[in-house]
Amino acid sequence: MPRARKTVSSPVLPPQVIIIGAGLGGLALACRLAKQGLRVEIYEKNAFPGGRAAQRRIKGYAIDLGPTFLLMPGEFEELFSYCGKKMSDVLPLNLLTPSYRLHFWDAQHMDVSSNLPEMLNEIKRVAPQDAPGFLRFLEHEYGVYETVYSNFIAQSPTSLWDIILSGKFWSFLHADGFHSMWDHMDSYFSDARMKLAFSFQSMYLGQSPLLTPATYTIVPFVELTQGVWYPKHGIYSIVTEIEKMALEMGVKINYRKKVLEIVIENTTAIGVRLENGIVVRAEKIVSDVDLPATYAKLIPSHLRKKYSDIKLKKLKYTSSAFMLYLGVDADYAQLLHHNVFFCEDFLKNFQEIFEAKTLPTSPSIYVNVPTRTNPKLAPRGKQLLYVLVPVPSNDPKNGQPIDWDVEKHAFAEKIVVQLEKNGLVDLKKHIHMKEILTPNDWEALGGMSFGATFGLSPTFFQSSVFRPSQKSEEFKNLYFVGASTHPGGGMPMVLISARTCAENFLEKSSIKK
Repeated sequence: MPRARKTVSSPVLPPQVIIIGAGLGGLALACRLAKQGLRVEIYEKNAFPGGRAAQRRIKGYAIDLGPTFLLMPGEFEELFSYCGKKMSDVLPLNLLTPSYRLHFWDAQHMDVSSNLPEMLNEIKRVAPQDAPGFLRFLEHEYGVYETVYSNFIAQSPTSLWDIILSGKFWSFLHADGFHSMWDHMDSYFSDARMKLAFSFQSMYLGQSPLLTPATYTIVPFVELTQGVWYPKHGIYSIVTEIEKMALEMGVKINYRKKVLEIVIENTTAIGVRLENGIVVRAEKIVSDVDLPATYAKLIPSHLRKKYSDIKLKKLKYTSSAFMLYLGVDADYAQLLHHNVFFCEDFLKNFQEIFEAKTLPTSPSIYVNVPTRTNPKLAPRGKQLLYVLVPVPSNDPKNGQPIDWDVEKHAFAEKIVVQLEKNGLVDLKKHIHMKEILTPNDWEALGGMSFGATFGLSPTFFQSSVFRPSQKSEEFKNLYFVGASTHPGGGMPMVLISARTCAENFLEKSSIKK
């Protein structure tokens, strides 16, 4: 008889790259590195992926906790294509037409659309004198977008000196970075409602249009020219499809595995220490945790010089978000998929939130109704309302802290009453599911510093080359991905962050495949 063959098991090779956090940026980066043949492991403290784009199921409702807008679909398509997949096969998208409805304080509304003739007609209906300015606005922003995207978003220059040497300095100076989005509107619109309609998008980034550089006016330009989209199966399907792709490509994802420390030896990141005390080593470490929180919580203070505790406290953080998720048995016909209700004294509202750092007395309110597009997110015959009000973060620089355990229920009641005044008749009587998230919850869920939902604020000196680098300036083999590093916040920006991080990583990496 032939001799039995010995079974030889292949050795389990250690990871070459460890990514801390299975948020959108961490998952996308893992896919890209795995595509290049690297062994990648993710350690995630939660039992689920997504970070601030997580989902929660309550009483038959599937609640997307964080992002609701899908912009720049080409960035999503590029990731799937890079990994050998056609996005439309696994993640079909719907173009929202109109994109959203703006409800003004004077009982007028305006539907914003990426159908430009329809958009122009809406402006002529609401503020006819501003129609010519709208066309000039589009023309100007086209040039700014082309410059900013190619030079400062799709690429990650390491310093101002790098920009000067590369010949991009004049582009940098002409990117509208030296005045605010709000002031920028004076060049095109006379009606305050129109100025607000094309500058409030700074709120997506957690900052007031009065304080955000006009460079970011490319956000409403992107909405107008590329459209606002929604995945057929809900926002969380973006996360689950990218997670699935990562697993198929050999990425190992360790859930319920909290990283307590990035292990540094002689200024080099060599591994991570888990909650159980085990140290897992790798050649490269990437943090998808909010960058300031990574330095503050995962690297001992005595090792840090550039990002000391004092420096981290001096950084400017975005606002947070007070979230009210409502399951209702009424269908309010005036609500589209996306809606914004502007209060009359919106300038006071901005001042309260972003300068005085207090709870707004009469806030503007964003209301998302995802069941308009996907009824399966709620029980039959019910609607899901996602209500967001910008509020100050827990940043200690803000002065008097807000005790959310005391304030949250009264503030939620106040928001419901205000929505009833804005036309959602008897809303309180129709609520049979209510969930509240405060800055405290955002800090616990996604590890965001001080519950600042959108990460570092997009001020002039925290944008582009002034934003913290994706490659640690202090520790070798340590990288960052996500909203608080290049190029900034928002889902498409986080996907670009994953791409530029991978490019820099692979270009400079000494890892042998």
